[in-house]
Amino acid sequence: MPQTKTAVVYFSVSGRTQTAAEAVGRYLQLTPVRLKARDPYPTTGFQQLVARTDAENEQRKLPDFDPVDVSQVETLYLGFPTWYHQPPRLIQNFLTTTQLAGKTVVPFVTSASSRVTESLPYLKEWAEAGNFKIQDSFTANTPDEIATGLKDDFPL
Repeated sequence: MPQTKTAVVYFSVSGRTQTAAEAVGRYLQLTPVRLKARDPYPTTGFQQLVARTDAENEQRKLPDFDPVDVSQVETLYLGFPTWYHQPPRLIQNFLTTTQLAGKTVVPFVTSASSRVTESLPYLKEWAEAGNFKIQDSFTANTPDEIATGLKDDFPL
């Protein structure tokens, strides 16, 4: 289902969110764009990833990312993992520094233990500050969850 002025952007370390973003992209007939940290997160060694995210949270560090041009986008599907029951700090930095005023962001999240509802308070706070809208978020751990989340956006 092609959508003009729509994009899929995602952040993934393990590949799980990338897989979800690719499924969302296939449905929307769009190529997902990866949001990359300038200082890449460790992809091997879970404890290294935990240490890094712990340090970012303790220091309230917002990691830098390579720019993603969403200037022509009206609706942005944004995929990310849930860490510590909230969006990663990289997502916070993206949402609070990227010009999103007037746009709609549709978050989809992956997590072994958290639902999208745990990220919503943070997302809504950042949306209010940035004057953009959060709409129709969904958890994207399985093909069925992705299909249900997308059908909510595009009623048959």
